[in-house]
Amino acid sequence: MDVMSNVVYPVAGLLGLYAFVSLASLLWEGIDRKLVARMQRRIGPPIVQPIYDFLKLASKETIIPNTANYMFKAAPVLALATAIALLAYTPMGFEPILSGKGDVIVFIYLLTLISFFKMLGAISSGNPYAKIGAAREATIMVSREPAMMLAIFTIMWRIGKLGVDKPFSMRTFYQHNIWEIGTPMSFVGGAVILLYVFAVWLASEIEVGFFNIPDAEEEIAEGLLVEYSGRYLALLKLTHSLKAFISASLVVAIFFPWGISGYFGLTGLSANVADLLFHTLKVFVVLFVVQSVFRAVTGRLKITQAVDFLWKNVFLASLIGSLLIAMEVIM
Repeated sequence: MDVMSNVVYPVAGLLGLYAFVSLASLLWEGIDRKLVARMQRRIGPPIVQPIYDFLKLASKETIIPNTANYMFKAAPVLALATAIALLAYTPMGFEPILSGKGDVIVFIYLLTLISFFKMLGAISSGNPYAKIGAAREATIMVSREPAMMLAIFTIMWRIGKLGVDKPFSMRTFYQHNIWEIGTPMSFVGGAVILLYVFAVWLASEIEVGFFNIPDAEEEIAEGLLVEYSGRYLALLKLTHSLKAFISASLVVAIFFPWGISGYFGLTGLSANVADLLFHTLKVFVVLFVVQSVFRAVTGRLKITQAVDFLWKNVFLASLIGSLLIAMEVIM
């Protein structure tokens, strides 16, 4: 029984979650393309086009550059494996499959590791455009993550004051949420300022609008992906879609964690399915605002402008919001 509950069920749940999120994330990519096209008075491709693209790429021949080393082929596989592992620590309308004290650190580590493997694969290709894209990716990554880390640690620390069984665990968002902190100072700091911080962080994490810098098709021919083709490109495209869904799931879990199973009296597997579907709907709404609208109305910044914006604007906002929440406890 211990083997079933500790190994078989979690693995089966992770595989099922991976299949669902893969389909949902590719479907969202098609919806996003259609929405942006409509905003720009275009027809746009079919909603299922990303699924067709993935299947077509997976069946195509893969061309390996003469200048590439073994990490060029290993990086897409490692990036996708990391994204699948990250699903086990991601709140999806219910507690993560693997949940423990301090697992937020594992979540941040795996999320960053995906970008690391993409950069490693790009550098291993030997292409100068790919190396430029990798350098941009590293610069943006070290500029966006501190604001998010400060914000999420502050929110978890404050929620921990309300009483949780596993501090700094992703499951705490379903035990207490930021809206239960009822003071005006926490509302301004947590609900307004830190929501802005996470919205900008999400846009930079999925690299849209201002932050479409590492790929920059018109400048560096897709940068990180310039030498990839066939099944390896398909894996990287799928990894990017999974990462967007997972990143948006974090924002939803922090600010909009409510489920619907309780309203219908559902329990067990049926409750998890209902909450997962409702969570997916909320993820789509968040991505519509942060990805579709933001991508349609903004243009790409220079790398220096993006770094200045992330440090001088977003990190400063995260610092102010965190101080307001901390001062509410101290005072």
